[in-house]
Amino acid sequence: MSHSFPLPPWWVALAAALATVAALLIPHWAGTGEPPGEVATEAPAAPRAIFHGDLVLTTPGEVIDGLDIRGFVRVEAPNVTISNSVIRGRATEGDAILLYAGTGRSPGLRVIDTEFAPSHHTHRTHGVYGADFTLTRVDIHHVVDGVHIFGDNVTIEHSHLHSHLHFESDPSHDGGPSHDDGIQVQQGRNIRIIGNVLSGAHNAAIQITQDRGPVAHVQIRDNTLSGGGCSINVAEKGVGPIAGLVITGNEFGESRHACPMLIPPTTQAELADNRADGHDTVRVDRRAQ
Repeated sequence: MSHSFPLPPWWVALAAALATVAALLIPHWAGTGEPPGEVATEAPAAPRAIFHGDLVLTTPGEVIDGLDIRGFVRVEAPNVTISNSVIRGRATEGDAILLYAGTGRSPGLRVIDTEFAPSHHTHRTHGVYGADFTLTRVDIHHVVDGVHIFGDNVTIEHSHLHSHLHFESDPSHDGGPSHDDGIQVQQGRNIRIIGNVLSGAHNAAIQITQDRGPVAHVQIRDNTLSGGGCSINVAEKGVGPIAGLVITGNEFGESRHACPMLIPPTTQAELADNRADGHDTVRVDRRAQ
């Protein structure tokens, strides 16, 4: 027969204090690449169940937790949650989008503490495509474009996008080099990019193109950004100025053209508290494109 004895109060208090200190001092990050400091926390290390094949989610409010998905994911229902998982894709000769949420039938999608780690690397390999979703503490790597936005209401927060695929001869661009971006916004309103680490893209860390339609009310706050020709690259493409563009509190690292930001002169951006190489003065190129 086993017996249990109550611990003295001083021991319980000491254990709680040590746990708090450990949580504050030990850095956490799930996935590969350099740790992003305080912006992300580690997903649980519990074993994940392996799911072979593509996963199409059609049940409203469905929760997917703790899966290692050896295929692509397509969301066709509202308020779906994907957490503590890995999405790897599979071999394909077509577009290899690891998570697609672009049909308009998946509002309220949340992806939390999940890694996008493609098993096959091609010029068609991309991370997340769609609109009306929130990514929280995700790790996206070894894709061409990390996140492709073409609709409203997107939040990307406390995440790490890095180690992009780049091809000097990319069939998707008539044999020219890949246009790999961390985040590309083609159309949409109410876009929030908050507290992330974005690095390693050849074209831009954040690219706004308006290729599909107007973009408005974009917040880019408290990120660490590097890479690209210009790390933030804004193009109006004849659609008109970007209304409500806010770029504040970001730390810029190196880019190929020593260009933290490229913004057309007709777009009136709110710029404040941005830093580059430890200095408060951040270069902003003002050219129409």
